[in-house]
Amino acid sequence: MEPGKWSEVEALQNYESLLSVLETGLINARKANNLHDAKGFLIDVQSHFKGLKLRREDREELYVRLQAAFTDLNKKIEEERLDFEYEALSNYADLKPAVAEAQTQATTSDDLKVTWELLLGLQNRIRNAKLLREHRDECYAGIQDAFEIVKMRRDEERKAFEQEAQLNYVRLKSMVEKGLLQAEETHEYKETREFLKKIQSEFKGIKMLHEQREELYSRLQTAFDILAKRLDDFFRNKKKNWEVKMQFTLSRFEADIFELRTSLEKDQNYLKELEDQLDIIVSAGKEKNALTGIQARISSTLKSIEHKRRLIITLENEKLELQNRLEHPDY
Repeated sequence: MEPGKWSEVEALQNYESLLSVLETGLINARKANNLHDAKGFLIDVQSHFKGLKLRREDREELYVRLQAAFTDLNKKIEEERLDFEYEALSNYADLKPAVAEAQTQATTSDDLKVTWELLLGLQNRIRNAKLLREHRDECYAGIQDAFEIVKMRRDEERKAFEQEAQLNYVRLKSMVEKGLLQAEETHEYKETREFLKKIQSEFKGIKMLHEQREELYSRLQTAFDILAKRLDDFFRNKKKNWEVKMQFTLSRFEADIFELRTSLEKDQNYLKELEDQLDIIVSAGKEKNALTGIQARISSTLKSIEHKRRLIITLENEKLELQNRLEHPDY
């Protein structure tokens, strides 16, 4: 075969091969999931032109089609970019004042728990919003400043709480020790019982660390127990003065009910914390194990709350029955 003829045959084969590549590339570009993937298909087609022997008119025909596809795609990419920038700027215009307001609340709010939840919600909005990089970084920096302010204020509140709790502990400890001494030594049983009840009332609403509260309340219960034993001995020796003993039993009911209500309140607070954690885990889409663990603790706490409520009702009924017997001993 003559050289000129051979080159023309080769050029025709190259044209048919490149046409197939072009057609496939254009189809793939149209079906691509996003515009940048589509551009990748066109660039791949473009690479097939390099060094390929083609007739001039064939090369121009295929190249014009490829360039037309590039032009159309670049226009769409530019439109997409402009749409993204418009939405991003609109989101930034909404989020910037929201971040500023969050910073103000972090500084001034009296309810830091609500503020913390607000910051978490705003953080999610920033994470999910379309934003320019510099605007996203700015919003994240602002929300992080607000988080740090809340953390600092929490630390300050905790320190203030611990200081007040220590003062309350020292004061109440002195009263409990005095009550314990009276329970061990005095023969003024009624007055001692009233004093122990007065100490018991001091526990209500007082700021104190959990372990300090448990320590003092345990010692107060010990004082009640000691006084109860001494009263039992006294009643046995004095042929059991029924009314005084029932008054003491009534006090024990009140002590038990108070302790149960205190424990119930702690369970309810703990349940609220667990439910808050569950909301955060569900919102963050964390792993199933974390969700299952929180749900198990919630279930266990609910059972504990129900048990204590039933026990309180039972003790309240027994207390009411005893009060009626004391008020109407001959009934």
